[in-house]
Amino acid sequence: MSLAPKTSQLGWDMDHVWLLRDGIWILDGEWRSASGTWRHMHGRVEIGDDTARYILGDEEGPQRLIRLERGRANRQAFKVEVHTEAVTMSGSVRSFGMRQDLTVAAGNWTMAETALQRADGSVEVDGIFTRLGDVHDAWRWILRPQALEEVWTVPQSTIDAIREQARAGAPIEQCGLLVGRALERTVTATIPMTNVDNSDDHYTMDPKEQFAAVKKLRGTGDEILGHWHSHPFSPARQSDEDIKLAADENAIYGLVSLMEEHGSPFNLFRVKGGMSSPVKVQVA
Repeated sequence: MSLAPKTSQLGWDMDHVWLLRDGIWILDGEWRSASGTWRHMHGRVEIGDDTARYILGDEEGPQRLIRLERGRANRQAFKVEVHTEAVTMSGSVRSFGMRQDLTVAAGNWTMAETALQRADGSVEVDGIFTRLGDVHDAWRWILRPQALEEVWTVPQSTIDAIREQARAGAPIEQCGLLVGRALERTVTATIPMTNVDNSDDHYTMDPKEQFAAVKKLRGTGDEILGHWHSHPFSPARQSDEDIKLAADENAIYGLVSLMEEHGSPFNLFRVKGGMSSPVKVQVA
């Protein structure tokens, strides 16, 4: 059975109770115009302190700017304004765990959008824009955080070992070191660590085990590149706490999610200037 979702301290809705963390998100999906024809849509969403700007590849698509309320961190609801070519609407965003609903209106115009957090860290979005009850346009797309250009090679056997440890130790968060060769951007193995906190929503690696790992790697040509941990109830994306604790900008940070019954996605991240960005993973 899948594990039940937990509260916002786990991170998937810590990002201002706004499932899309500040930064650039890549958009890919479909848009339906008033004619009823669905067409492919690609673009990006740029999110800052108080705006979410949609920049779409198709000029005929639903261009929009969403104004977000400042100081919205960890609130279950906050006010928004949606600016389109046709009208400016106002309303709110409300969070329900891994689901978020945006509802706005102005005169005869209404817009409703639902966003769902997925295990791989992406967000699934479905929405509809109506006037006097008639559909003006609709959309369904996936938003993924824009990845850095750097590519890291990770053996399938290493990913399998991480997933096995994470599942075996669930619901306690599991953790381990990532070792390999930094200049080649290659992970060669994982070294399991003990979560001395024995907690399902945070972890601390055993210092003695870390020191033993450093000694073991001497003379091997490998080095500690960073570490990974599991999210038993939340996506494979860094929480606010994970980012805060990621002090080494040269390190890579891995995350594996167990929130869905089938599959356990694994992602790698860099943290620079307090911003978390995924890196591309090439499985060997």
